[in-house]
Amino acid sequence: MLSRKKGFKKTGARLKPVSDKRKVLNKEYSEARKEYFTTHPNCEVCGAGATDIHHKAKRGKNLSNLEMFMATCRICHNRIHDNPAWARELGYLIYEFK
Repeated sequence: MLSRKKGFKKTGARLKPVSDKRKVLNKEYSEARKEYFTTHPNCEVCGAGATDIHHKAKRGKNLSNLEMFMATCRICHNRIHDNPAWARELGYLIYEFK
């Protein structure tokens, strides 16, 4: 049987599922995504209906940067990530995977 470490109090408090900062960032991203889809309803690779937002650069500070967005269908989004050399050549990726 496992025992608790001495000095550890069980308070019953739960961790927030999402931090306050992340909530703000997620809301900004959601609004930017919606705005981008209204002006780019079709996949920018094949022309089919767009379902995904692809970030050309890493999402961190570019999470809501419309200049780094690209509307894609799921098939083209997978193709971009499965073929990084091809995607970089066409400007769909502008960073290196590590």
